[in-house]
Amino acid sequence: MGVPKTTITNFVYGSHPSTTHGLAAKAARAAGVPVDRLLGRPVVADRCAHCGRGG
Repeated sequence: MGVPKTTITNFVYGSHPSTTHGLAAKAARAAGVPVDRLLGRPVVADRCAHCGRGG
């Protein structure tokens, strides 16, 4: 993605307030998901992101 590892870590954990839209777009592209999936509401890890049912 062309950014330092610490920038990605800060983005993932939300610990850096100046994360840019460009970084979000790059991260979404790298993950193969829409930007709103990255920035949307958190989903519990053992639940389906779409229906909320447990696995």
